[in-house]
Amino acid sequence: MMTGESPLRAQPDSRILDQDSQQGYLFDDQGEQKEDQLLADYRQRYGLSEDPFAHDYSFPLFTGAGRRQLLDQLLHLCQFSNSVLVVMGEYGVGKTRIAHAFMDSLSDQDQICFLGLRAGQTLEQILLSINQAFGVQTGDIPSTENLLAALEGFIAEEALAEDDGLAVVVLDNAHLLDDQSISVLTSLLNNFPQQNRLHLALFGEPALMRRMERLSPENLLCNDFYLQAFTLLETVDYLNFRMEMADYLGPEIFTEAKVDSWWRQAQGQLNVLHGLAEEHLLESVTPARVMSKRPLPVAHIIAISLVLAVVGVAFLYMGDEEPAPAPSVTINTAPTTASSVATSTASSLELTSTETPVQPLMQSLPQPQQPNQQTQATVQLQKVAAPETVTESESSVVSAEQPAREIAQEQVVPLAQLPTSPPNVASQPAVSESEPVGAPTSVQAVAPVSVEKPIAAVVANKSEPVVVAEPAKPVRSTGSSQERNLLGWKPNEYTIQLLGVSNQKAALDYIAAQTNKKELLMFKSKRAGKDWFVVVTGRFISSAQARQAIAKLPAAQRDAGPWPRDLKTIQAEIKAAM
Repeated sequence: MMTGESPLRAQPDSRILDQDSQQGYLFDDQGEQKEDQLLADYRQRYGLSEDPFAHDYSFPLFTGAGRRQLLDQLLHLCQFSNSVLVVMGEYGVGKTRIAHAFMDSLSDQDQICFLGLRAGQTLEQILLSINQAFGVQTGDIPSTENLLAALEGFIAEEALAEDDGLAVVVLDNAHLLDDQSISVLTSLLNNFPQQNRLHLALFGEPALMRRMERLSPENLLCNDFYLQAFTLLETVDYLNFRMEMADYLGPEIFTEAKVDSWWRQAQGQLNVLHGLAEEHLLESVTPARVMSKRPLPVAHIIAISLVLAVVGVAFLYMGDEEPAPAPSVTINTAPTTASSVATSTASSLELTSTETPVQPLMQSLPQPQQPNQQTQATVQLQKVAAPETVTESESSVVSAEQPAREIAQEQVVPLAQLPTSPPNVASQPAVSESEPVGAPTSVQAVAPVSVEKPIAAVVANKSEPVVVAEPAKPVRSTGSSQERNLLGWKPNEYTIQLLGVSNQKAALDYIAAQTNKKELLMFKSKRAGKDWFVVVTGRFISSAQARQAIAKLPAAQRDAGPWPRDLKTIQAEIKAAM
């Protein structure tokens, strides 16, 4: 018998023979204990009643990440089937914790033999421990033959007993069994196919199942399960769950950003994860180390003083230097003849001595020349300037294209608003002092035309592409006719699962060998990323009705340990596997 609900917090069980398991280790090795004072400090800081990351198997079981579903299946098969139960998983994922939760969920009437195997244990030692746990007399000189005969007599006697209690052998680290032990233990159960008294549950690493397939009898019924490591989200939930079970009432301490590096480092090993989380809590209450201040040596003080003095002198000398003049935007042309220089100097002096008042607005903007004035200035420049001056002026116009563009944009003024009086040269920028008046005019005539027209052409030719939405493709239905039949049932209905295997041919052969094969259905699901084929039968409106129908199944199907399943879960598995 099994209890209806697995206890949240387990207590030490006197039925467990291996006393080492009572010492509080959960995984394959124990981490070093922290100082008691620091542990007490962070418990007081967070208001904890106990250490949430202690290696204690009696700590409440985390039922997320499929742990609760696995425990329910183990308890069901242990009650209604005589198959060998195998739970596989990588090192440190929590197989031992599941084994203890499985034993804690059994009834008080059941007898339990728990063995945490170690490398090098022989078959004789294992059989002796099992006989001692069940109180079987083995004689004065126990040998492998005597121990095996005594255990077979115990199984035959208990098969005829009317007691409802079970005898369960739980072997942790079962991958450490040698080939002889695996062969003898599996054959022992296979020799008594009708008995439902003795059960064998093995917990080990994935290599165990491959060896069992090679060493066990061909007709041995075996149910194997794979315990997955926590994902990142499940790891965060697991750590916060342990804090909550230790009576922590504050906000969640562990987040995805904080746990991500721990999760990658742990690689699924919970003992490593516990150590990292505990170190984080200890660091939060450990006082920061204060570095002792010691005076610097005299030599260091002198060296630092010299460096500061040199830097100060260099800074003072740098401050006395005159700042470099800002780069001028003016266009410097090659010097012309002496007559042109004298003419420009005289004109600048004459214009500077004018008494005409200048408006503030006209001071900020250069005054454009009249068309006739621009023409005359250009003709005079062409007559006076040397050939090499024209060449250099053309190159300077190209190099000053950007400033000329800005000047041209500022000087675009309607003709009606231009002043009739001669322009005031004193209000113009420094360009007029270093070059003839006609030089900016040529830049003004070229720059706007060469820039604005291509831009207008690009804008005129630019067009936005038209995106045409494609019609959605119809979704093609997949799955076999039996799977579509199951998908058509109501989600709140129930059916009976008879078999679950990883080989489709084995499932089809099983269906073909049954007397009620027309009533059996098969669907494909996913298990640990691989195909998993499940055989079911019947359609029922409730779980109770499905359990009553189990008694009416053929004997071979009843011995396989069938169990009710809701259609909602089955339909979800079918859709996920499509």
